[in-house]
Amino acid sequence: MEHRSYMGGCPRPSIVPLALFLLFLSPQPLGAEISRPAEELEVEILRTLPHNSSSFTQGLEVLGESILESSGLYGQSSLSEIDSQNGEVIRQISIDESLFGEGITVKGESIIMLTWRAGVALEINISSFSIIGNFSFEGEGWGICFNGEHLIMTNGTSELSFRDPESFEIEFIVTVTWDGEPVSNLNELECVDDIVYANVWMEDVILGIDPTSGQVEFYVSPISITKTQGNSTEEVLNGIAFDQSSGGFWITGKNWTEIYLVNFSDSGENLVEKPSSQFSPLFAASGVTIVFIFLTVQLFRKKDDPETPNFKDSPL
Repeated sequence: MEHRSYMGGCPRPSIVPLALFLLFLSPQPLGAEISRPAEELEVEILRTLPHNSSSFTQGLEVLGESILESSGLYGQSSLSEIDSQNGEVIRQISIDESLFGEGITVKGESIIMLTWRAGVALEINISSFSIIGNFSFEGEGWGICFNGEHLIMTNGTSELSFRDPESFEIEFIVTVTWDGEPVSNLNELECVDDIVYANVWMEDVILGIDPTSGQVEFYVSPISITKTQGNSTEEVLNGIAFDQSSGGFWITGKNWTEIYLVNFSDSGENLVEKPSSQFSPLFAASGVTIVFIFLTVQLFRKKDDPETPNFKDSPL
């Protein structure tokens, strides 16, 4: 008797249904990066300083023993240098009344200060505390920080634009996501090592963002502070500056009465869950494994039979 090998009398499975089945099992679209839950950090108040309650704070930056603060609103915008020991203003420069001041950062011997809708970023010399130049850009300016390689900027969307520090031209853009969802209204920024810290306008939250992936790695909700500050919906948390000498962060808000030096610490809890509508990676891996084992057994199984099935005419 002639021996013929075939798949146990079963027709060969079609590659199309198999591919569809594997896609169905996949927890996310092929090629998509699986987001990790963000971790919540706790806030500890280390010090407080009096804050000018007329300042519509847009940005903070530490410079040596001083704190730089930009204030907004048309006709009231300014840049101030504040003594970090007592909160007193050391020096101040007013901005043209046609400009609405926004976020600031330090680059070399200059302070870069954004404006809201004028499409202009001002360059201010630290020594003379005077405007020495400007950069042009399209769209709105909200927050900015310098990571030593790029000026990173927000415009009120979920995007971080990475700009050349000399030309201010955009080199690339990263979209910020929190547990897979875009985060809009990104505002004031602070670059520290490999993390971008961000305020979110109208939210009592500070985000820690991976600048490469755009994922929110952790977040802080300083509600114990924000509930004691602000008398209107506009007087929100805004302004964050890393203090290298203490390892903490100075934070404040628009028209607040105090600036706070705080520390962020691990609470040991992951409180942000992934959307329940997605399959878990473990479930998907188990399904793919079962399919693989089934096909392997069928492909290499041999049986005696007088005829080889006509696969072309198979109804499958």
